[in-house]
Amino acid sequence: MDHSDSAGTPGEHSLETTIEDFLESGNKSGNYRDALERVLTQWRHRLEQRSIETVDEIDKRTMATYAQYLSRRVDAGTSRNVDGGIAAATAWTYYDYVSAFLSYCVRWDYLEENPAQKGIALDELPPRPTKKSGDQQFWSAADRTALCRYVDDRAHQAVDERGTDAFEELRDRALVYVLAYSGVRGGEILADPRDDRRSGLRWQDVDLENNQLKILGKNQQFEEAQLPVQCHGPLERLEKALDPPTPAWPVFVTSHAPSLYGALPDEGDPSAGDPLELCRDYGVTPPSLSTNGGRSVLKRLCEDAKLDVDGDYLKPHGARRGVGEAVYRERGPAAAQRTLRHADPRTTSQMYAHIEASELAEDVGDVFENE
Repeated sequence: MDHSDSAGTPGEHSLETTIEDFLESGNKSGNYRDALERVLTQWRHRLEQRSIETVDEIDKRTMATYAQYLSRRVDAGTSRNVDGGIAAATAWTYYDYVSAFLSYCVRWDYLEENPAQKGIALDELPPRPTKKSGDQQFWSAADRTALCRYVDDRAHQAVDERGTDAFEELRDRALVYVLAYSGVRGGEILADPRDDRRSGLRWQDVDLENNQLKILGKNQQFEEAQLPVQCHGPLERLEKALDPPTPAWPVFVTSHAPSLYGALPDEGDPSAGDPLELCRDYGVTPPSLSTNGGRSVLKRLCEDAKLDVDGDYLKPHGARRGVGEAVYRERGPAAAQRTLRHADPRTTSQMYAHIEASELAEDVGDVFENE
């Protein structure tokens, strides 16, 4: 990346080129990179309409004007008769993306300070929405038990009827158990079509002997995540049924026939048989279940199991929070931080602040019990 190309004239830096440099910097990828690019491109186009084309021209007035624009879109979102409305949380996300870009410009000495962080600009934004830690979805012990019991019964019945052909039921069971007990993110074990590095967990990354998974973490670095004993049986049964010819096969193979047929070579004949068997015959590695596919699986399982979580279904990230909550209560914040692989302990504390407040209330109540 050649930052000298960002200059338009001496002392000036093209917005378009500098945004491209920013997007290529660091470990931005997948949905996050796409969202950054979309928001920053829209922001740049708005500035170009006002003849602002370089980083040097951006000041606190520029950002105050952008904040006012976002606020108007939030106001529009409260009216059913106006298109283009957004939620306050979305407005802040867009503003934070632009602010991150401007912080990058400060680091490269294109700007002396970040105008997005000036009070006169921030005051034009709607109040930043706050969400209590206890309001976020998490799989409770009852939810976890109910869903695991359902996928157990479903898989056992399918195996009794079809033997090793009960691949989909065994896959779904293993997916539920890994999410329910390991604390990994869905995006760390399922494929993301927008991120080539996230192609789904592979059998070569499953180490039952050492109770761990090798995953690509949120920080774009490979990490070891714990694999509790509760996950072993479902994974072993799935591996036996799938019988992957190489360790490079994904653990959670998609059952979407068009995706499987699409992985076959041009000379492959889709009418020749089962698409998964054709992958074996042609020596092709089938695609993994995607993150969207994983959410669809969980939604369908919850519907079939008649599990209603406030009108919604048990989501992958709710499983992660549920694991963290259980560990936090039983082993404390430090253990929860290690389990969830949070780099900053404040992230864990904020996520489970409701637990700490509840425990403190009990402690304080005990202090005054005899008054």
